[in-house]
Amino acid sequence: MPKEAVIRKKAVAILTSAKWVSWYAPKVKFHETDIFGVFDLICWEKSSKNLKFIQLTTLPNLSSRRKKIQGFFKKNRITKKSVEVEIWAWNSRQKNFKIELI
Repeated sequence: MPKEAVIRKKAVAILTSAKWVSWYAPKVKFHETDIFGVFDLICWEKSSKNLKFIQLTTLPNLSSRRKKIQGFFKKNRITKKSVEVEIWAWNSRQKNFKIELI
């Protein structure tokens, strides 16, 4: 299984080539690096000014990440239409991401 940093580098490279600007929290020992405790990346498209949040994971953990995001939405009373959220699940066999919109 690849580490999160390896998956993140691949995702950022894909987003950069698609003209998205991405940001992720710097890694600090013994501290959580997730944004709002849920998301790994914030991405912004300059031309359309779209903003989206991305959760990175591996394919076997896709279901648990989906439940985590849905729980965050429910707890904070956020509607799904207010922000674009994606889960990018790394498939190590096919060497690509399965992208799921939430």
